[in-house]
Amino acid sequence: MAQQLINTKLLGELAYDTEKGLSIDATVLLDNQEIAIDFDIFENITLTEDYQNIARLTDQIPELYQKAKTELLQQFVEGNATIGYYFEFHLEELTEDVLEKFAVENVENIAKDSLIKGLVLSQVWFAQNDKNELDLTFDFRIIPEYSDELLVVRFDNTGKITDIVHES
Repeated sequence: MAQQLINTKLLGELAYDTEKGLSIDATVLLDNQEIAIDFDIFENITLTEDYQNIARLTDQIPELYQKAKTELLQQFVEGNATIGYYFEFHLEELTEDVLEKFAVENVENIAKDSLIKGLVLSQVWFAQNDKNELDLTFDFRIIPEYSDELLVVRFDNTGKITDIVHES
């Protein structure tokens, strides 16, 4: 069992086990609110460079969060089908819950920027992709209490957004 200590300013010292990974509950200040997130580092990450990238990207979570929200809004406005489908699903399947969350009388009154602002970051995780490169993934949910549907934003090890997908 190999242990690696990863020092971050945002979350402090993280004791990562290369065989078991790391999973913790964390609280991060986002949009001037303390947000509880699941923070995970998957197993089998062994490169020193990856540990350095994990520390750097972890400390950048607030900035990457804003970057993700900005990109989601831009792509939503431009007609990104994945993002459109994600919200369409929730507006149809969980209409009452969405109306309550946004305090409106009908879904037509919810602006696209309000929908993006309403996304909740529920999980942040690091894993190796199919090319054995480090990815950082943000899992967003519109109504975490009632839906396990995710709007996922993936970053490479430099903090560049590489993918936006809908997962359940």
